[in-house]
Amino acid sequence: MSLLGHLLALGRVSNLPTVWSNACAAYVFNASVGPTLRAMPSLSAFNPWEDSTLPFLLLGASLVYMGGCTLNDAVDEKFDALHNPDRPIPSGALSSSAVWMIGLAELVLGAWAMIEGADCSALWVVLLLIALLAYDLLHKKWKGSFILMGSCRLFLWAGAATAGGMTAIVPQTWIWGLALMAYVMGITIHAREEASDRSDAHRLSVVPLFATPLVALVALVYWNNLDPIRVFLVNLSGLLAAWIALGAILRMNEGRKGCIGDGVSRLLSGICALDATVLAFVAPMLAGPVLLGVSLSQILQKRFAAT
Repeated sequence: MSLLGHLLALGRVSNLPTVWSNACAAYVFNASVGPTLRAMPSLSAFNPWEDSTLPFLLLGASLVYMGGCTLNDAVDEKFDALHNPDRPIPSGALSSSAVWMIGLAELVLGAWAMIEGADCSALWVVLLLIALLAYDLLHKKWKGSFILMGSCRLFLWAGAATAGGMTAIVPQTWIWGLALMAYVMGITIHAREEASDRSDAHRLSVVPLFATPLVALVALVYWNNLDPIRVFLVNLSGLLAAWIALGAILRMNEGRKGCIGDGVSRLLSGICALDATVLAFVAPMLAGPVLLGVSLSQILQKRFAAT
């Protein structure tokens, strides 16, 4: 594998479509909805492509995510030597010091792109960096580290919601962000069992995997005057997200070699379906392209490991 291939493997590039969909959904949704829960979301006239905000946001979020994943390999050097000897550090392709420098550089450049380029709130970007570093350092030592991983996605969501210099994050945006956080925490709980191929996670850990479809269902009941196109797209995206979660749960319970890893990878790709569900409420034209991220992520997983 080339140097570029190793860098992409370190950065878990197969998960980048989920980062892009998170950033896009949070940015567009927060800029489109009203300040209160009572207001039914109207079709958004917001154009995220009208300036350089979205490109900088996607670039910055990608670099921050890749930096966090790269440092995860640096911290897990001894673990990977036993369980993942083909990873860049234990295989000898890259030195530990080089991986540390690459990861830190990606974090710094990504934070700069989000704060200076996309005009995101520095508060949420800094909290994102802190959560990423805390997870990398503690995930093998603290059973509650799944909360940190969920926080990483929540802070990414909050940071993206403030792109373009937006000063407020509306309640609806927080609700979807918390649903995303719950989903990612559910994934992380199951991912812990990957090395053993045994799903010992508590049964309640499957509940967060259906958080977004459940919130979408409540929203459809609450906002019962949505036009048929948006209702259809919300249902389609929400059902796809639920179907991915159910299929992943059944896969992880098979007890076969690699079943946990396969299930977790499917769950990670399902993040794009969650974001499409959110976008369908305000920007249905973007829901379709974001849904394609599910397939793109799964295609990339065949070349680059998602976990």
